[in-house]
Parts: sequence; C-alpha cells; structure tokens
Amino acid sequence: MKVSLIMPTYNRDFIIELAIQSIVHQKEHSIDIELLIGDDGDDNTDKIVAEIKNVNPKLQILYRKTERIPLSDKINKLIRESSGEFYGLIGSDDFQSPYKIIAFEKALAQNPDGDMFGQRKFIFHDIVFNKSLLWIQNRRMDKYMAGSFLLIRRTIFNEYDGYGSGLWKSIDTSLANKVDWSKIKLIDVENIDDRVLLSSIAMQHKNNIWIRKKRGFNPFRKKQTSNFLTKKIRIDMETMLEECYPIYQEIAKPMRYEYSWFNFRKRFNLFWKK
Repeated sequence: MKVSLIMPTYNRDFIIELAIQSIVHQKEHSIDIELLIGDDGDDNTDKIVAEIKNVNPKLQILYRKTERIPLSDKINKLIRESSGEFYGLIGSDDFQSPYKIIAFEKALAQNPDGDMFGQRKFIFHDIVFNKSLLWIQNRRMDKYMAGSFLLIRRTIFNEYDGYGSGLWKSIDTSLANKVDWSKIKLIDVENIDDRVLLSSIAMQHKNNIWIRKKRGFNPFRKKQTSNFLTKKIRIDMETMLEECYPIYQEIAKPMRYEYSWFNFRKRFNLFWKK
C-alpha cells in the first residue's frame, strides 16, 4: 500500500523546506509514502530539496525539474508518474499534520471502500503577523473543500482523465465538476484521529499577501466565507510543529523583519491588504 503526495511548486525556496519536512516527520504510519515535487521555478528549490535529510524509511522523495507549464498540466504529469493507490495534492507552503498519514491509515482500515479521505477543519496561519484562524467547513458539505488536506483514490483520477488542461487556477474545481458525487464515498479522518485538526496549517506569507482579506484576516470582513466559518484561534506553534519548529523559526524571522516597523511603508501596505 502506498500514498503519493503531489507537490507542485514555483519559486517557493523561502518556505518549501517546512512543507517537505512535515512529510518527512510523519508519525506512526506503516504504509509507504512517495513525495513527488514538480518544480518549474528559477530559484534555489533544487538545492534545498537535495540537502534535506530523509530520516523516514517509509518515504521516498522524488524531485522533478520541469519547464514552465500550466499548473494543472504539471499536476497531471506528476500524478500519472506516481504509483500510489491514493494521491493527494499538497501546497509547497502548507504544513501537513504529523498525523496525516496515520489518520488516513486508520480511516481506510475502517472504511476500505472509501474514495476520498479529508477533513473539514484546518488552520490558516499568518506568518508575518503571527495570527491564526480556524476554518470550519459549514457549506457545500457534499465534498471536501480543503484540497491540500485531502487524499483521493487513484481510480477517480483515471476515470475522469485528471484535471482540466491548461489551467493556472481552480484546479480542484476542474476535476470536481466532472465527478459524479453520488458515487463517491467521503470519509472524515478527523472523526477517527482528531490530532489532524489543529496541526494542519495553510501558511500565509509574503508570496500570497493578496488573499489575506479573502482568508478572513481583515477584522472588518465577515467571518463567513463562501464555504467556511472563520474563527480566531491561539495556537502554540512549537507544540504543533514539533521537530519542524526550528525550520519555522528560520523562515518566520527574516519575513517578519522584512515587514517590520523598520520598513513602515511595506508593513503598512501589507497590513492594509491584510
């Protein structure tokens, strides 16, 4: 049994190590993992990947340098190369719970006919301002909306011929619109191992400042988004990230300095977008 994790990336050398290490430090699982990284950027991502020490004997890391192609085409290419019975798309700036794979493993054992294994709660964390929001999916409950924390049976990808070609955004939607959801069995892993809830983190950072308002970090924005209810939450990053916390500190320190009061104009513009 193998799970394939698909990580497309473009010029995220300042944060990608945290995402990769969150896979390296998966805990308690017995099934195999392969992490396929598809890089079409021009930064130092290749060097960072090469220097990562893989201490997980159940994990294989595969790095692929590609030409600049639409995101959906890159994802389709990586999935077709993968060999797992299940696959998941994960962001190169997201922190996957250390219990992501064991939670799936337990859920699959209890639901061997499950098609999609996901969760309806996760955290958005703003690295620059050190603020966090708990997102709770409370609309469109017929499918999982948190795509980075979802594992999908490979046969679904094959049956619907993958994601739409030539796309740079709305990748998940392109497949979801083709799926006959009446035939798909959804399994909530959070009901089987709730440790995933407060350790699945989508990171906000300097490279995605334009979506801060959309994510609910603006105090004047409604707490209800199109599909999620957002709530302020205090989190202990050191406890949640465990072995990966030192990497988070290395990433956060220069980013916070870049937008500190010493760079007032830059910080003000970021706060306004927030």
